[in-house]
Amino acid sequence: MKDSSSKGFTLVELIVVLIIIGVLAVSLLPRFFDNSGTAEYLYQDQAANVLRRVQMQAMQCTSCSTPQVTVTANTLIASGGSCPNGNDALAVCVANRDNVSLALNANTLQFDSMGRPSACSGRCELTIQGSTQLKLCIETEGYIHPC
Repeated sequence: MKDSSSKGFTLVELIVVLIIIGVLAVSLLPRFFDNSGTAEYLYQDQAANVLRRVQMQAMQCTSCSTPQVTVTANTLIASGGSCPNGNDALAVCVANRDNVSLALNANTLQFDSMGRPSACSGRCELTIQGSTQLKLCIETEGYIHPC
């Protein structure tokens, strides 16, 4: 019969739990400190949001001049946006540590009052290149989507 005053874990149970925690730490910890393969998806989402915002501006204010989107290797900036702060709603700024580059199949991009891109013949493609390659397509009708 067991003494009712002795409570707790045995040494074997504690060692088994420590071994399980060690195995999980060795296998899962690198995923928290390495973002390879995930940064591209973040930049794809940010670029889609900036492009949709510029597109909405062009459709809502037909008498205004529409913002122009310029893409370089590490930035996507709409007119009025800036990258030094990195938190601007009209800019995507790629951090050096992410090792990601951007490329658009047109020099600059603008939308007309119907939300259609006016710079590309056919559809526009924004390529986000990192450890994986992702594309963001802007169809001739104005539909912006991952492709």
